[in-house]
Amino acid sequence: MAYIIENVPCIEYDRRRDITMLIQDNRIRSINSNFKRYTFPRMNVSPFLMSPVHVMADLELPDFLKFDHFKSYFTTEFIMKGCTTLVTSFSIDYHSQFEMNLRRLRTSLLSSPIDYVIVLRCKAKVITPELIRRLKRSKIPAVFIEFSSEEDLRNIAWGWVKEASYGYPLVFCPLISTEIDKRKRDRLVNSWQEILSDQGVPHIQSPISTKKPLPLQILKKIGIFPLKGNFMVGGEISYNLYESPASEIVAHCQSFLYDNHMLILTVNKGKVLMSNGRCFFQPGIGEELIIKNPGYLT
Repeated sequence: MAYIIENVPCIEYDRRRDITMLIQDNRIRSINSNFKRYTFPRMNVSPFLMSPVHVMADLELPDFLKFDHFKSYFTTEFIMKGCTTLVTSFSIDYHSQFEMNLRRLRTSLLSSPIDYVIVLRCKAKVITPELIRRLKRSKIPAVFIEFSSEEDLRNIAWGWVKEASYGYPLVFCPLISTEIDKRKRDRLVNSWQEILSDQGVPHIQSPISTKKPLPLQILKKIGIFPLKGNFMVGGEISYNLYESPASEIVAHCQSFLYDNHMLILTVNKGKVLMSNGRCFFQPGIGEELIIKNPGYLT
């Protein structure tokens, strides 16, 4: 089936543009200002604003003992917020737990209604070249490092770690306990930035916010963009539709996408996930997104 979405007022992060898209088999076949010569059915969304669907992180998913809890959590925390891709993690205290804990997380996500990217969460002392080689083999694109002192970071053999990641430059992300006071947190973030910059290791500058749309820079670092979070020829037709703001000035601000205006429709791979506050929960349609080239566009 082919159709045209025309006169699309589109917000992609901080960029505003008007586009028309030719859709075929739930993929974007062409993007142009218009397709006047085509006779395909047309969908005019000019009264609304469109954005790519969101990617969010939740590094500590609950233990879902019942399916109703699983359904409620994914509906409330992700789908109703326009999120169709989740970044989540498995954790280890010892290298021997790697395969078992990764397999356990993958099993728990078999019923996921949205796509997901799996990353690792561990303490700084666990980071070794051998662990990095395991991450490369398993195509795990990022590792979130828990640390509480500068010494934790300096004890990591960064030179060997960097060498071990050659060919698959996974990204390192800081994870600092919220129980640490702000002054110490700021010092730790500064130490993180200084040490990893000096070592030339791909990294995210500061701890990320969870359950909120991840910014473009982070999506690029991990390698999720351009696979998700954009409109491009050949890409899937996934989008959020919002009520149009009264002011055109507001339309240039990314924050309206999830703070100030009501989301009315979420489409994922051509299928409606949410419409006017009603969620169409489809267990098992989510897939693990395998990142072949972390940081490809950075």
